[in-house]
Amino acid sequence: MGIWKKLYRPFPAIVTIFVFVFIGILSLIRLNLHFLDPVNYGVKDYDLTDIVYSQFRNRQVAIDERIVIVNIGHPDRATIAAMLARIAAAQPKAIGMDVFFEDRQSPAVDSALQAALKSADNIVISSKLQHFREDQQYFESGSGIDTFFSHYARTGYANFPSSDARTVRFFSPQEATQSGTETSFAVAVAELYDAPAVERLRRRQKPLERIHYTSTEDNFIQFEPSHILDMALDLRPILAGKIVLIGYNDTDGEACPLKDKFYTPLNERYAGRSEPDMYGIAIHANIIQMILDRQYIFTIPSWLSFLLALVFCYANVMLLEWIHQRFPRWYHPAVRVWQVVAFALLFFLLSFLFHQFRIKWDFSIGLLALALYFDVVLSYESFLNSSRPWIDRLPKMLKNKPEE
Repeated sequence: MGIWKKLYRPFPAIVTIFVFVFIGILSLIRLNLHFLDPVNYGVKDYDLTDIVYSQFRNRQVAIDERIVIVNIGHPDRATIAAMLARIAAAQPKAIGMDVFFEDRQSPAVDSALQAALKSADNIVISSKLQHFREDQQYFESGSGIDTFFSHYARTGYANFPSSDARTVRFFSPQEATQSGTETSFAVAVAELYDAPAVERLRRRQKPLERIHYTSTEDNFIQFEPSHILDMALDLRPILAGKIVLIGYNDTDGEACPLKDKFYTPLNERYAGRSEPDMYGIAIHANIIQMILDRQYIFTIPSWLSFLLALVFCYANVMLLEWIHQRFPRWYHPAVRVWQVVAFALLFFLLSFLFHQFRIKWDFSIGLLALALYFDVVLSYESFLNSSRPWIDRLPKMLKNKPEE
């Protein structure tokens, strides 16, 4: 009881309650003003971890020997079939083709591609999930691959979860569809290479996983179609036992479809970005790396973040009350300086936890409370001071009220 009496103060408790009530009111307000859309869009697309990824990551180019990326460019299916046959003959452990074969074309060319798919049992072809039904919580259909090809290879959807943000930060390991459960492209490829690693992923039972980006395209061995089709080059020593990912990957500076290029946290410009920075095939490679290395990002639960924000705000108001009692002349400047210092310390703490331990702590409500609590205190004190004369006069007013 003695400790409780020391820790509990009515004034900090009341101010903390007012702060979080005010934050709750703000969260209920939905501004839908047209001129604010660009600002609102930019705020949604920003995350504190972007600074960590963009500015503090290890920039040494260490090649991941497990994964090879092959640029598909814009070849016809005959070229794709020839490339696939050459790659399969080199005996990689897994082949992932982030290429859509939505319809049939020339019978001879399609038959050659089908034969190349039949020649190996470790090929994954990408598909697309479409038409999500909110009432049933599943996708109605898939597309991107004709059954003429899908019957002879594994499939995995290449979709990234849609959101208000443009930056790809998450992937879903599996999704429910009308015909059953479908696996994502990256997970399907990783399972061929290291099934226990994928089992570890599934035991986490998370519908969405935050992607831990560790590499750009430069961290992988890369090939162009001309290299793969060069009969003088022996691919077996390079590809045997590895993961080969085939997809758009512009290494020669030619314009590839922007629809397959995305913003990621590795973008050098973490705010106000103008151009996407990574092709989809490289994002899949990062996901596979994360699965194989078991380097997942751990997120502090929302309830715990809220509880810590309450404690943090209460402690700050107690500090404010102590400053007011001990140093009344320095009260206002001292509190403002402390707010700036606290913001800097919190930024360092959140960045350190993510950079060193991959702990993602969304403490936005605590930061908002830090920004608001002093102004709430001033408003609270101003209200009390302005209402006190009226309250003091109230007994006299009632006493002198004329009788009817």
